[in-house]
Amino acid sequence: MDRQTLETIRLMAVERVREGESASNVIAAYGFNRTTIYKWLNAALRSGLGIKALRSTKATGRQRSLTPTQESQVFRWVNGRDPRQYGLDFGLWTRAIVVELIGKKFGIRLGLTAVGELLAKLGLTPQKPLQRAYQRDPEAIEKWQRETFPAIAAQAKAEGAEIFFWDESGFRADTVYGKTWGIRGQTPVVQRPGQRQSISAASAANAKGASGSPPTKADSTRSRSSNC
Repeated sequence: MDRQTLETIRLMAVERVREGESASNVIAAYGFNRTTIYKWLNAALRSGLGIKALRSTKATGRQRSLTPTQESQVFRWVNGRDPRQYGLDFGLWTRAIVVELIGKKFGIRLGLTAVGELLAKLGLTPQKPLQRAYQRDPEAIEKWQRETFPAIAAQAKAEGAEIFFWDESGFRADTVYGKTWGIRGQTPVVQRPGQRQSISAASAANAKGASGSPPTKADSTRSRSSNC
């Protein structure tokens, strides 16, 4: 029963007893335990309160819906991971997606406000994520920086050549405009396909800032597929 219904029953039960009915008969009529009616009667006799003691009061706080273990699990889901890893369709964490995942995994339905409060409690905040290619290979990148580029630099020096670094900028179809949830102070990373569609402007520059001719179309294609 809701609080308002229980309040009405308490008031009616005490009033009936005051009018002469047996306390045991009154409480039996409402289907409550026999000792309950005496608690209500004693409460109504409190000095300074009287019948007000039987009225409902606001709840002192929201009842916990998740255990500490479940809350820790929610943190592990969101921190550094992608909703698509859990069979969901969207790549950014939102309160609605967390609600959906909690319902799917725990069978508990929480509201958006409750989930927002939970995420804040766990130290997670909505942030614009960094982007990295699915095919990104950290080991290959480290090897290129440690071995491949120093070898290229040595060869260029021996031949009296210059090394130019080529890059492009422009409008991309895969830019992330939304926000996702991550640990406060730690920008989350969203995985995306390495291939992209864009309208770009290309240029090349050496380590001293001098410009040069951009690479050929074939060179551009190979650069796009390197995903580094």
